[in-house]
Amino acid sequence: MPTRQLIPHLDIIAAARKHYVRERKAQTPIEAVRALASMQKRPLPVLTGVATSEQPAVTLIAQIRATSSDTTKIEELARELADVGVDALALFTDDGLDPHGLDDLVALTRTVNLPVIGQDVIVDEYQIVESRAAGASALVLRTSAMDKHLLRTLVSTTQRNRMTAIVEANSIDEVIYANSLSPYVIAISQIDAWTGEPVKTPAAELRAHIPVGTRVMLAESLATTEEIQAAINLQVDAVIVEPELLLDSRHAASIHQLIQRTS
Repeated sequence: MPTRQLIPHLDIIAAARKHYVRERKAQTPIEAVRALASMQKRPLPVLTGVATSEQPAVTLIAQIRATSSDTTKIEELARELADVGVDALALFTDDGLDPHGLDDLVALTRTVNLPVIGQDVIVDEYQIVESRAAGASALVLRTSAMDKHLLRTLVSTTQRNRMTAIVEANSIDEVIYANSLSPYVIAISQIDAWTGEPVKTPAAELRAHIPVGTRVMLAESLATTEEIQAAINLQVDAVIVEPELLLDSRHAASIHQLIQRTS
């Protein structure tokens, strides 16, 4: 993580993840985790390949935010979301300090036949290899959450482990650097990772700096059909949506219609 001033919550989360990695490395060497990862089946494809005009549909991703170590609830939620036709799940567990995200990831990948995208803060290559061993198909890597050298290393490690590297950026400079790493996907964030405040650069301006052929998604989870429509107007390739909206029968059909899918 960079040495810039962080808001306390993110600072504590990052410190907790670093402590977790140190403990895990001492308990299980990375070579052993790599061996386990190599035995996993190939990751399910999500937002891979080059975007073309012949692929107009928007990938529909449901976000699951796990706030406890009870995996039963997220397994039930994952099944419900699979039933309403989502294309992938995004798992976020950094609301708390208990590092149960790996258990949740394993639970999801064993429960549904859908790609699972890890959204937790990544601070070390070890976490990437662990995520692959747990069955992840893609990982979000935050440009503003680390120095450029580490970001380049983590993007490369993610791709070597056959997962989709989704590089999150919330400024033009970050988008330009993300482009240089040649990821399959760039996620536009409208929230400053360090202040929690909205960024000054409009999403449309960030979108304009992403080259043709690179997939684009919004980093934040959308809670209304109006937000989904606004995202589609930006010509994104994927949206993350709150599960409550997707499971509301009043909105399900209109969401699928918006993203050019049959409900």
